Amino acid sequence: MTRRLAPPASPLRAVGAVLLLAAAAPADAFWLLGFSTAQTLGPGEVGVISGTGGQFTTAGHPPRDSFTPALAHAGLRVGLVDRLDVGYRLVTVPLPFGVVGPTLASAVDLKLRLTPAGAGWPVALVAGGAAAYLALDGQDRWAWSPGAALVLSRDLRDGLTLTVNARYLYAAIPDGPGGAGSNEVQIAGGSASARIALRPGLAVIPELGLFRAVGRLRGAPADGLGLQYGAVLAFTL
Repeated sequence: MTRRLAPPASPLRAVGAVLLLAAAAPADAFWLLGFSTAQTLGPGEVGVISGTGGQFTTAGHPPRDSFTPALAHAGLRVGLVDRLDVGYRLVTVPLPFGVVGPTLASAVDLKLRLTPAGAGWPVALVAGGAAAYLALDGQDRWAWSPGAALVLSRDLRDGLTLTVNARYLYAAIPDGPGGAGSNEVQIAGGSASARIALRPGLAVIPELGLFRAVGRLRGAPADGLGLQYGAVLAFTL
């Protein structure tokens, strides 16, 4: 449930992928956290994540604040070939109820590891997109969002991996009032996470990210900042 701070909320979109990433209205939030390292799954390997998180956003002119304490998150990854895997994520997109109705979004991405196996600083490139149906001004709309991220990881010790992400995405509501040009946003930012192994095949991953958005909703400026946090359990099958 979304709790608004005074004045009433009309937040920036900042998450997710995945997942992770989700699309909705530019005045709100995308799920932009990755909950993953730069390593890819081997061919045929399967990874599953499940958890929750939240966000604080401030956006618009004048700025308006919003806080969403809990957002469900789940995802699936499958190794395709060496250095390449594919992911799917289903997320709750938090939207201000007075502007856009709450919705679920689906996101798909490919992750390509750019460094060889055993590299001390693995680097990966993630690219994908998300889509969601939502309610805007009492009418059903749809939103889409392509995006990309550069991921860098480092094993600090056995069972502990630190990861940083640099992420960019674009989102639009093509059938919103005035078309995509009046309902679009560009978001850039970064996040940091720690993968903490609990036992073989099971880890917990907390992550924190900060993002900047520049865009418009119904033709009005919807620029702002967003802070997202979350934690998931990650299983490898």
